[in-house]
Amino acid sequence: MPIRWGSKPWKLWSSHWQNRHAFKGLRLPLALLFMVVLGLGLGYLVINYFSEWRNWTAFDPETRFDSMIPVIPWMILPYYTLYFYYPMAGLFGMKNEQTQREVVIFHQTLLILTLMIFVIFLTLPAEVDLRDSVLDTDLGIWHTWFELLYGVDNPWNAWPSLHIVQSLLVVLIVHRWYRNDGTKAKMLLGGLWFAWSLLVISITTTKQHYVWDAISALIVGFLAWKYWIKPALDRCHEQGVVELFNRL
Repeated sequence: MPIRWGSKPWKLWSSHWQNRHAFKGLRLPLALLFMVVLGLGLGYLVINYFSEWRNWTAFDPETRFDSMIPVIPWMILPYYTLYFYYPMAGLFGMKNEQTQREVVIFHQTLLILTLMIFVIFLTLPAEVDLRDSVLDTDLGIWHTWFELLYGVDNPWNAWPSLHIVQSLLVVLIVHRWYRNDGTKAKMLLGGLWFAWSLLVISITTTKQHYVWDAISALIVGFLAWKYWIKPALDRCHEQGVVELFNRL
């Protein structure tokens, strides 16, 4: 039975939905991005710093595979690409009225899912005790990039990796919208999937996450898409939900 949380539009989008074509079509994407930054970004940092202060680990997910993976300094670049995925769904979701409904429902479910993962961060925290291998490596020109990351992000909020869960769901919905738009679109989608694959690899080669964090994130992301988000997107074109959008 599909999950229905967030499958109907929230009233808070009323003004943005009615004026979604304002600011050259950026009104709705900007509102959605603001929700991501405020609701997800701020929440992540609060929990991250709280976990650092509490300094309690529920379990250690490290395996021998984590020590076998080498540090690859330049992979910090694909690691940082996560921040391009956040506005991506909102911008590409303005394609037509159908995708505009879907992009609202998508962000609602993404917010709820992320809040659920925040509960895992708080109740079953795991410290990512892998940074020593990075500090023992000659990072060359990438040293500053790691310093910037370490200055903000403490080695907590490990599993499931939000880097993977959130970016995967964005790629899946963009693929849904543009997969039938011809050869050029398919090539661009192929490039997007390749870039996302580098991001997945980067969370382990920069020693920001354990292998377990990546595996659990892939499981959560694909299950959430199949049993929750995709069914919610399909339902938002039913007459009852369309009328709810029209009444916003």
